[in-house]
Amino acid sequence: MQAGPPDPEAPPIAADSLAHRLSGALSAVRVPTSGWRTAAAFGALVAAGPLLTILGATLLAQHEKRATAQLQNDLAPRIQAEAAAREARAALANAAGRAAPGTVLETLAGVLPAEAKLTRIERTADGGLEFDMAGGDPDGLRAAIRRAPEFAGMRNTSQRRTDAGMIVSMRQDAQ
Repeated sequence: MQAGPPDPEAPPIAADSLAHRLSGALSAVRVPTSGWRTAAAFGALVAAGPLLTILGATLLAQHEKRATAQLQNDLAPRIQAEAAAREARAALANAAGRAAPGTVLETLAGVLPAEAKLTRIERTADGGLEFDMAGGDPDGLRAAIRRAPEFAGMRNTSQRRTDAGMIVSMRQDAQ
């Protein structure tokens, strides 16, 4: 089987096309056709591709790390201000959603047995309520607190003996 003659109507390659310029540039390059130099040149060409890719990727990664660090430095004050505002909003929401301290004390006074004493009461930074009560019967103190619907979420955190009796610590997490 033999190849036929070239198509006479095929359009010629334009003089300003990329293919024409590339073929003109490569025609001036002398490429050895055999021997160990050809094999070495081909091997170097094959090895250069991945090495150049790794080098380029490393340079791009370093550039992106520097750009990221610069952005973080530029945005640090804004991020800190947003975090402070978020904390302030959370504290305000916790304070607004809770009963006033006087109301809490009145409710505790109405719920606790007559012999019980409130030794510590505190609102935590997250809006929770903690208090310590002293009395003779720790189970009675816990039961009295749990009977009040305002303190339904209270949980026992500790119990310790003192000279005056038992001190029961309770905590209600922020809602």
